[in-house]
Amino acid sequence: MQQQASRSLLRAAHGSLKGAWLNTSATPAAAACYSTSISGSNGQIKWVFLGPPGVGKGTYASRVAAALDVPHIAAGDLVRAEIKSGSTLGQQVQQIVSQGQLLPDEVIIEVLHHRLQQGRSAGEGGFILDGFPRTVHQAQQLSGVTDVHLALNMSLRHEVLVQKCCGRRICQHCGRNYNVADIFLPADGQRPEIVMPPLSPPPECEPHLETREDDTEEVVLKRLQVYNAAAAPVENFYRRSGLLLDFEITGGIPQTLPRLMNTLQPYIEMARSSSSSSSDQERAAAVA
Repeated sequence: MQQQASRSLLRAAHGSLKGAWLNTSATPAAAACYSTSISGSNGQIKWVFLGPPGVGKGTYASRVAAALDVPHIAAGDLVRAEIKSGSTLGQQVQQIVSQGQLLPDEVIIEVLHHRLQQGRSAGEGGFILDGFPRTVHQAQQLSGVTDVHLALNMSLRHEVLVQKCCGRRICQHCGRNYNVADIFLPADGQRPEIVMPPLSPPPECEPHLETREDDTEEVVLKRLQVYNAAAAPVENFYRRSGLLLDFEITGGIPQTLPRLMNTLQPYIEMARSSSSSSSDQERAAAVA
């Protein structure tokens, strides 16, 4: 039922959301208010965040999930956690990975399904998933284990993605991620100006910064090429289902997060309304 409501909302709100995407006047503190404004809706939010490497899926998925009090599930972290758990499934995954093989879609789905079952048992119900699905086959398999109410398709200008990926740095001492890229691109035709200051490390981390081996321009360009080849079919899969919402990033986290929360607000309200309706039905059934 909520999938149908999501489709209707996407059609009805498309025009007004375009205006929200361009609204950068909100302050960074604005996102914090959502953590209390949707109490009780976590069982109804089942979203996936799509987008190319370097766009910030994990960054924004984790912040939105924290604001809405729902789990942020990153596919890569999930696989690593399953291996670390030492479970039967984790041992099977470890054996495949240790042989240098790619995990079959069925194995990833099984790991994800296991996590969702644990969440339901713990009363979570909802989730924000990033890093999955990456292919139509994965999207089809995902729909077999859970509903998806919204697919947020995040985008960023190609040249900015390259600069961001090449600017990533990791502190080998504390493990935190930083970005030394200082990005400014003027408006180009209908494309907006992009300003992204560096995410600079504190002095104590500077001596320990390292660049990932795969964050060279050559490798980044190849990764983006591979992603683009697979992304269009996945986007079309969710677009045909009426669940795809496009969102272009044009600034850093302080500017983008409030704008993203404003864009998602209709879906947050729909989740809250759906949760309230479900609670009313449960109370009515209990009385009967």
